[in-house]
Amino acid sequence: MAHTTRRVPHTIVVGGGIAGLSVAWHLARDGRRRVTLLEHELLLATHSSARNAQIWLPVDPDDGALARRSAELLTGLLGHEHGWLSRCGAVVLAATAQGARSLGEGARLAGLAAHPMTRASLAEHAPAIEREDCGVPLFVEGAGVFDPHAMLTALTRACRDAGVTIRTRAHATELIVQGGAVRGVRLRGAREPLDADEVVDAAGAWAGRLGAAVGAPVPLVPLRRHLVLLAAPPRGTTVWRFGAPEVYWRPESGGLLASPCDETPHAPGLPPVAPEALELLTRALAPLAPSLLDAPIRTQWACLRTYAHDRQLVLGPDPRLRGLAWVAGFGGRGMTVAVAATERCAQALLDDTPLPAELRPERAQPSALLPAFAA
Repeated sequence: MAHTTRRVPHTIVVGGGIAGLSVAWHLARDGRRRVTLLEHELLLATHSSARNAQIWLPVDPDDGALARRSAELLTGLLGHEHGWLSRCGAVVLAATAQGARSLGEGARLAGLAAHPMTRASLAEHAPAIEREDCGVPLFVEGAGVFDPHAMLTALTRACRDAGVTIRTRAHATELIVQGGAVRGVRLRGAREPLDADEVVDAAGAWAGRLGAAVGAPVPLVPLRRHLVLLAAPPRGTTVWRFGAPEVYWRPESGGLLASPCDETPHAPGLPPVAPEALELLTRALAPLAPSLLDAPIRTQWACLRTYAHDRQLVLGPDPRLRGLAWVAGFGGRGMTVAVAATERCAQALLDDTPLPAELRPERAQPSALLPAFAA
């Protein structure tokens, strides 16, 4: 009796950050897809996945369930939670009581607990705060600081173990469309295209370009944000003030890592530090922790956070063009939710599992980027 070999579909994942690595792993892990991951840099995860503040603080109610599931998956990959996450707690400051309730609900959905703080506990966990009118303080138990190297190394190993082919210095310049479906990608400098049955666009700040060029646009906006390492005493724990002026800081390398949470549209790439970065931080710190204004600057850098106009994730197959799928729009929460969000995308591709309408790539979007989450 003749045996027939079942053909395994080939999926190309464009982008080697946390989103691309995660979706590649989910698609390949049970053998139902042959997966090739393309990263245009020499090394994986050198942009947003590596240039962040490493704060694990899932308090947006939209992110809670995904953050909790991502933590479970990462702990499973590493065998123990302390291999990737140090739970030191965090202080969050809401502008209003209603905002504090929203932050507390987000923490609860992520499996954390948020408690009101007394003046004494605030002084203990956030000694840099000098103003009594700092908002409504909560202490989030279970928040912490993640290790991006450990996370990304574990995901890379899991991809290789699942049979994913990882190609670096492989710049996908365009999608190939034939017969109304995506059939592969064209690589810079390659004579022949790379064929595929489907392509997952996980290209971060570059993701919008690929889809728009083939008639499947998603309004994705890369925003520059600055981080500054201050030579200040590393006392207390992570502090994040929501609402204007938004700001955060946490102990890091014998100092304090701080950000004014600025958002300026910027072209995809490695953003330079803007001359006004320190002025932005000064304005954000002055109403809350003026003593930090005199701290010397040890170093500063900028990173990109890419959002859709409605600030929701962009996940799953694109019904406008067969063979195209998305994992995009993660903004500053990719390291917190991407491992679980891409699991949902993989389920949609492998099993036709429906995704929420508010995450689908073809959904209606506002004409301009909505304001940031505030509480």
